[in-house]
Amino acid sequence: MSTLSRVVWKVSLPVILAGASETFLHVIDTIFLARVGVVELGALAIADSVFLLSLVIPLSLVESLQILASRRAGQRKPATVGAVFNLGFLAVLVICLASTFALKVFWPVAANWFVEPGAVGTAVGNYVQVAAYGIFFVCGSFAYSALLMSSGKTRALIPATMILAATSISLCYALIFGKFGFPALGIRGAALGSLAAEAATFLFLTFYVLRAFDSSRYKLFRIRNLDWRTLRLLNRISAPIALQRALEVIRWFFFFVILERVSTAALAIANVVYTCYIVFWIPTEGFSETSYSLVSRFVGRNQPERIGALLRDAIRGALLATLPFLLVALAAPRWFIAVFAPEWSLLADGGASLRVVALAMLIIIPGEMWFGAVLGTGDTVAALGIELVMTVTMLGIAYLMAIPLAWPVERVWLSLPIAWAVCLLISYLWMKSRMWQRLQI
Repeated sequence: MSTLSRVVWKVSLPVILAGASETFLHVIDTIFLARVGVVELGALAIADSVFLLSLVIPLSLVESLQILASRRAGQRKPATVGAVFNLGFLAVLVICLASTFALKVFWPVAANWFVEPGAVGTAVGNYVQVAAYGIFFVCGSFAYSALLMSSGKTRALIPATMILAATSISLCYALIFGKFGFPALGIRGAALGSLAAEAATFLFLTFYVLRAFDSSRYKLFRIRNLDWRTLRLLNRISAPIALQRALEVIRWFFFFVILERVSTAALAIANVVYTCYIVFWIPTEGFSETSYSLVSRFVGRNQPERIGALLRDAIRGALLATLPFLLVALAAPRWFIAVFAPEWSLLADGGASLRVVALAMLIIIPGEMWFGAVLGTGDTVAALGIELVMTVTMLGIAYLMAIPLAWPVERVWLSLPIAWAVCLLISYLWMKSRMWQRLQI
């Protein structure tokens, strides 16, 4: 194994766990709510998409923070890394407060535009109104992760994820089903348990960052004067990322809305298959985040010739880490389905869809690595364009298959690998064109 390969694995493994934090919350909620009812299970898919949409702007700023901090780390400027984090963290705090207010106030008004009135709409509202308070904790934790990633200090992300998972499992179990003297709150209990887990993780990472970084070198949490140049640079990088993230969330939101128009059962099945998909996605996301941080470093050190080898190592690593899950899903898809709904014969219909998603990962993994490389160069405008093409492709095909053609749900899922094949092709051609070298950040 080459030195670069070892670095990719060493950095990626903790990041895989850290990046899985929101996935863990969705998986835990799905497993428990599947024992409550079809309505709650289907509502979770839409509610989670709404919550993720509220995270778009602050997490985009976090992502630009990571790109810029990694670039400064590659230039070996620890004080500047700290300055970038300080300004970025302050901006994230302000935006999170605004996002929380907007979600609490505007979702009840907008809900009827997207979700049919009834049990599903009520359940979505119950979840969203509680989850809104967790926006700051989620984004604050990701900001800490960005700082740790840019500095190569990712070890703390492992206990942080363990804290999140343990807190979420225990509290969601108690609050959803009414155990240990708590009332049975159903989907609202899932939101409360997730909120407490996010808060606990944020507190742990706060204490770790304060102890792990030399205050004389990094000068964290010290803002004497606002560096408007850095703020403008963060904004310039994050604005296209925000639009790109919004498109990603909107893509899934309207995918679920399309399936809700088919039936509540189809929506519930889609949530289970999507939950399996984001479990498959966990290693890919970790290796992708490592890739675009290292791409940014290589660009900062004027070593773009190393990007190709890095991406090959990242693709191999993600494939190796994901392959066991894919083999089980292909050979015995009902094993995965049974984890989420062991008593529902209806959800066995998700087996064919799960096989489609498992095979799609063979396209998604290289597509995500090359797309991550586009982000790592700082060319976020190009990344936005690629995301737009993906979204139009996936939703157009999904709508055509589900509504006018009324094809089975598993065929609707074919829109996923088709969209990612388009992403892979465009990202690869863009990186090979070296168009991104026109940027100066």
